[in-house]
Amino acid sequence: MGNLLQDVKYALRGLRKSPGFAAVAIITLALGIGANTAIFTVVNAVFFHPLPVKDPESLVQIYTVDQRQLAAGISYFPLGYPNAQDIHRRAQSFSGVTLNMPSGVSMTINGVPDQYFADLVSANFFDVVGVPAALGRTFLPQEDAQGSGPVIVLSHGLWERKFAADRNIIGRSVLLNGQGFTIIGVAPRGFRGLNALGGPDMWIPLSMHEQILTGLTKSFFNERRFLGTNVAARLKPGASTEQAKAELSTIANDLQRDFPLANKGRSFTMLPVLASIVNPNQRGAFQSAGALMMVVVGIVLLVACFNIANLLLARASGRKREMSIRVAVGASRRRIIAQLLTESMVLATAGGALGMALAVIGRNLMWRFRPPQLPDGAIDLSLDVHVLAFTFLLAVGTGIIFGLVPALQSARPDLVTELKERSGGELYTGRRFRLRDVLVAIQVAICLVALIGAGLFLMSLRNAQQTDAGFDMRNLAMLSFDLGSMNYDAARTREFQRRALEIVQNTPGVKAATMATVVPLFNGGFGRTTFREGEDATNGQNGQLTQIGAVAQDYLPTMGISILRGQNFDSSVREDSIKVAIVNEACARRFWPNQDPIGKKFRFFRETDWVQVIGVARNSKYNTLGEEPTPYIYLPLIQTPSPAVTIFFRSSGDPRTVLSSVRSEVQAMDRNLPLTNVWPIGEVISQALWAAEFGASLLAVFAGIALILCAVGIYGVVAYSVGQRVREFGIRLALGARPLDVMLMVIRQNSVTLIIGLAAGLIAAFGGARFIVTLLYGVKGVEPLAYLGMALGLAAIGILASYIPARRAAKVDPMVALHYE
Repeated sequence: MGNLLQDVKYALRGLRKSPGFAAVAIITLALGIGANTAIFTVVNAVFFHPLPVKDPESLVQIYTVDQRQLAAGISYFPLGYPNAQDIHRRAQSFSGVTLNMPSGVSMTINGVPDQYFADLVSANFFDVVGVPAALGRTFLPQEDAQGSGPVIVLSHGLWERKFAADRNIIGRSVLLNGQGFTIIGVAPRGFRGLNALGGPDMWIPLSMHEQILTGLTKSFFNERRFLGTNVAARLKPGASTEQAKAELSTIANDLQRDFPLANKGRSFTMLPVLASIVNPNQRGAFQSAGALMMVVVGIVLLVACFNIANLLLARASGRKREMSIRVAVGASRRRIIAQLLTESMVLATAGGALGMALAVIGRNLMWRFRPPQLPDGAIDLSLDVHVLAFTFLLAVGTGIIFGLVPALQSARPDLVTELKERSGGELYTGRRFRLRDVLVAIQVAICLVALIGAGLFLMSLRNAQQTDAGFDMRNLAMLSFDLGSMNYDAARTREFQRRALEIVQNTPGVKAATMATVVPLFNGGFGRTTFREGEDATNGQNGQLTQIGAVAQDYLPTMGISILRGQNFDSSVREDSIKVAIVNEACARRFWPNQDPIGKKFRFFRETDWVQVIGVARNSKYNTLGEEPTPYIYLPLIQTPSPAVTIFFRSSGDPRTVLSSVRSEVQAMDRNLPLTNVWPIGEVISQALWAAEFGASLLAVFAGIALILCAVGIYGVVAYSVGQRVREFGIRLALGARPLDVMLMVIRQNSVTLIIGLAAGLIAAFGGARFIVTLLYGVKGVEPLAYLGMALGLAAIGILASYIPARRAAKVDPMVALHYE
C-alpha cells in the first residue's frame, strides 16, 4: 500500500510536469469511455435492468404459436381470451395466472381531453407480479366480476405528470371514455408493467372491457381465434419449466380437439419474463442493434487506447535514461512495471470520471431524440450499479490495455547504450513495423470498419428516404378520433363522422379530404383470416391472414393510390348493397395467381357474407417502409363501420397553415373528444424512419470520433518519428537531398503502414457486413461505393496527418540538425 501511494504521487507529479500530454490522454480516454457508457446505459435499460417485481425468475409469459407463418418475422402471438381463461382455470403448475389487454382510452383531466394507454388486467395482476401500490390499493378479487370494476390504478409517471403527485388523489373520480372511474391507487416508481419500452399510463380491471374496448377489438373479444390477450403466470415453488410446458401442451391439444375451427394448428409456449420484456418477435433485432452500437463504441475506445499507448511509447522513449538509472541503482523490473501501470491507471481513472460526465450528457442528448411515442420516463436510464460497474471495469481495463506494453518495454532498458552520452536522435534503421507502426495499422483497420458501417447505414437511410411509400405525401395532413371511447351509438357515430368530414372538406385551404380506419406506416390494418370462394371455411388452416382497412369512398384518389384494374368505390356502394372490396396487387397475385381478380369472391372467418372484388389498387407501404409487397384489402367504410377513424386532408400549400383551423372546427363538435395524431403526414414518415435516422446519425458521430482519434494517432506517431530523426534529415539534406525528397520519403514510409491497415480493415468490414445486413434498407452486405469511398477518405486523412510533420522534416536546417542533441 505504501508503494502504491508513492507511485500515485509520483504519477501525479509526472503528469503535472507534462500537462499537454495529460490533457490529450484524459480527453481521448473520456471520449472512448463516455461513448461506451452512454450506449451501455441504453442497452442496460432495455435488456439488463431488473423488473421491479417479486422473484422475476419464476415469472413467465405465455404465447400462442401457429404451425403456419401467419406474419413475416412473427413467431410469438398473444392468446384468444377464451383460451387464456382456460389456461387460467386448468393450469396446475402456476400459483397464479393473470391476463391483460392493451387499449387506448379517452380521459379528461382538468377539462382537457386526451388519449392515454391502459392495460386491462385481471384483478390478480398486481398480486401475481408481486407489486404493491405505492399509494392507495390495487384491485380486489370481486372487481373481476363483469362490469363491477369502474376503478383505475395510475402509473407513477402519469400521477406525477398529470396530477402533480397529489397524495390526495385516492378516491377522486375521473371521466374515462365518457364514464366515471375512481382512482384507487398509484403504482410504484419504475413499474411500467412487464415491458422494457414504454408501458401503460394506467391499469383497469379486465371486467370493464365492454366499457373500454371499441371497434373490432370489442367485437372479437370473446373469439378464440382473435389473438389479443397477453398472459403472464408465476410458477409454483418446485414446479419446473419443463413440467409447465408439458401442461400447456396438453391444454393446447385438448383445445384443438374441442374447438378445431379456432385452434387447429395452434399450441402454447412460454418464455421467462426477463426474456420477454422486449417483444420476443423483435428481441433479435434489438439485440443486433445493441450489439452493433456496442461494437462501434468499442472501436472508438480501442482507437483511443492505441492512441494513448503510442503517446506512452513516445513518452517512454524520452524516459529511457531515467529508467536505466533506476535499474542501475537496484530497482526491479516488477517495480518499474508497477510504477508505470500506476501512471496509466491514474490517467484511466481521470478519463473514466470525465467519461462518466460525458456519458450523462450523451445519454440525455440521445433521449431527446427518442421515438415520439415514448413519453419522458418510459425507460429507466439511471446510472445504476450495472452502469457504474461497467464504467469502472472499462476504466481499469483500458488502463491495463494501453499501459501494459509501454511498461513492459520501458522495464527492459539497454543500460550500456542509455547511460553513455548520446549525440543526437535515432537514425532511421529501415526496420519496418515497429510496435508503434503495428498500433497505427490496427487503428486504421478498426477505424475503417467503423466508417464503412456508418457509410452503409447512411446509404440505408438514403434508400429509406427515397422509398416510394405508394401514396402521395405532398401537402397531406391528418387527425384521428375514436367515438367508441365516448360511447357513441352506431347512428350517432355515422352522423358525427359525416359532419366532421364535411367540415374539413369545407375548411378554407383544404383541396380534398377523406377518412379511413388505418394510417399507413403507423397502424397498417387489422389482420383477418380470409377464405377464397371454393375453400373449406370450416378449417381455419385453409384461410390466409390478410390485413384490411376500411376507407371512405374517395380515399384512394385522395391519397394518390391508383386503381390498376376495375373500379373505385362509388355512390352505388351502400350499407345494404352487395359487399365489395378493392385488393392490392400483392393480394391479387397471392389469392388468384394468373387469374383476373375482378369479380372473384372471398369471405372472412366466422362471416357468411361473400365479398366481391371490384378493383385492384397499386401496392403501398402499410406497416414499414422496408416491407416486401404485402397483401391488403380495402373495404368500404360504409359497409364496415368503425368508431375509430382518421381524417386525411390535402391542402393547397403547407398543411400546417390549416391544421389548427381543422382541429378547432372538429373539436368544437365535442369538447370532450380527444383528437390525436394531429400531424402533417411527414410526422408519420419521420416516425417510420426514426430507427434508420437515429442509427445512421449515431454511427456517423461515433465513426467521426474514431476518425479524428485515428488522424491524431497517425499524426502523433509520424511527428514523434520526425522528431527522433532530425539529425538524419539534416545529413540527407547536407548530402544533397531536396526538401521534397525528404517529405515524400516520410510520407511514403508511413503510407505502407496506412495501406496495410486499410487492407486489413476492408477484409474485416467485408466479413462483418453480413451481420448487419438485416438492419439495412435496400443495402447488400458488399457495397463497393461505400467500401472504396470510405477507404479513400481515410487514406486521404492519413496522408494529410503524415504530411504536416513530413513538411516539418523537409524544412530542417542542416547546420542546426548536425548539432542536434
